Amino acid sequence: MSLTRYIFIGCSALVSSLSVAEPFDIIAHRGASGFLPEHTLEAATLAFAQRPDFIEQDVVITKDGVPVVLHDIHLETVTNVEDVYSDRARDDGRFYALDFTLAELKRLRVHERQNTDGSPVFPNRYQGTQAHFTIATLAEHIELITQLNRQFDTDIGIYPEIKSPAWHREQGVDISKIVLATLGDYGMTDKNANSYLQCFDFAEVKRLRDELGYQGNLVMLIADNSWGESATDYTYLRTEAGMAEVSKYADGIGPWLGQLLNTEALKAGKVEAQPWLAFAQQNKLIIHPYTFRKDALPPGFTSEQLLTTLKDILAVDGVFTDQVPTVKTWREKSN
Repeated sequence: MSLTRYIFIGCSALVSSLSVAEPFDIIAHRGASGFLPEHTLEAATLAFAQRPDFIEQDVVITKDGVPVVLHDIHLETVTNVEDVYSDRARDDGRFYALDFTLAELKRLRVHERQNTDGSPVFPNRYQGTQAHFTIATLAEHIELITQLNRQFDTDIGIYPEIKSPAWHREQGVDISKIVLATLGDYGMTDKNANSYLQCFDFAEVKRLRDELGYQGNLVMLIADNSWGESATDYTYLRTEAGMAEVSKYADGIGPWLGQLLNTEALKAGKVEAQPWLAFAQQNKLIIHPYTFRKDALPPGFTSEQLLTTLKDILAVDGVFTDQVPTVKTWREKSN
């Protein structure tokens, strides 16, 4: 019997005993990144047109202290920096956004994310070479979304992430203060703002609340310790004590999809949540996992099966996605 068949035997047995999370938020991951180069203003505009609930912005800092929207502190995987500034790599051979002014970064062409050998991470996504996509600031992204909201009488939220705060501080830059200043300019720092602020660093999440006085919605992102994302012990966070501590500071969590399903139960033909998810729900934490990609699904799942599992079995509150239309179509059918 296939894994897919097992899944829906498990679903029919379990769904009656688990609560269904409503509403199910759709977060456009790095804009419409399944269709256009990630985090560009064009990708954000297309994402807006697809009408998600939120659009995400990962944030790093330039040499002249400007917050810009990039997924990484590095540049070479998504831009042509090695062609324009071939002599500006650090000793590790990598190009860092922090080493360039905003004006210098604006000269770069943003392209689809590449592997270290130059091959595309997602071969079937945007394949053009002539359009000139560029790096944009956090302020440009927020202005774009707020102005489109005004003109279309909508309320699509923002979902920025503070990237690598400990690394930035080692470089002499307080990224959190800079990001909060920009968010404050647009009224995005209070509890009623239609926004979430997220970070992988638990020490920085605590600092945002205790030292920097951030009052808005705050999400603790959950990685695996092996990724080296921060000094945070993510294994500890996925315990009853860990989730209780997270709830003192954060309104929600953003786990990786691979952390949600009980893999041992799957081997036995059952679909069950990892036990730690119950600890998050007991502490009333919103759960927004990352990332649904219809072109990178887990083995044994179709798009509809994975999304139904997230909603009806795992009872999460939404999902980050590269393909908003797929999730919207499923949500409309499932409701």
